[in-house]
Amino acid sequence: MAQKVSSTQTTELDKFIEDQLVPDTRFRAEVIAAIDVVCAFLRERCFQGADPKVKVSKVVKGGSFGKGIELKGRSDANLVVFFNNLTSFEDQLKGRREFTQEIKKHLHTLQQEKKFQLEFQIQDEQQPNSQVLTFKLRSPELQQEVEFDVLPAYDVLGKPVRTRACPSTCLYPLRVCVCVCVCVCVCVCVCCV
Repeated sequence: MAQKVSSTQTTELDKFIEDQLVPDTRFRAEVIAAIDVVCAFLRERCFQGADPKVKVSKVVKGGSFGKGIELKGRSDANLVVFFNNLTSFEDQLKGRREFTQEIKKHLHTLQQEKKFQLEFQIQDEQQPNSQVLTFKLRSPELQQEVEFDVLPAYDVLGKPVRTRACPSTCLYPLRVCVCVCVCVCVCVCVCCV
């Protein structure tokens, strides 16, 4: 018969969490290292030779892997790619397909450079007009993988200019959805902007 959680020893709970829920430490470290490479690549080399106005301004990690709360076999991750040339959500929607294709082309280049200890697989579009790019990082040895969605986005907040220091307890957080197909909320202290 199953034991009640309240009567279970903490060491047993810790062991269960370590064995059943937490991803392998080596896999986690390899994924984090690979994502750092992908993010740097997107910021520094993506859109070279393209329209000179288009540049990646920043890449934000989201999903459970981005937040550091990943679970074994059940983790998701998002890389939200912000561009410096977008002036509205309409610009984002109009250019989304083009941005996604350009990112995919550059990720294929990165894939050929083989900078990863993990298998790096760019997924074929599952829908003909898909505006999200998906890739997997996989460890055949550890039998673990994580799937990433790359999402082009308009940075609605831009570069905030702070006029004063942010208080440690702000009562007026602002949440803004920056992506059409996946809600990625960015919290900003209104009194700091």
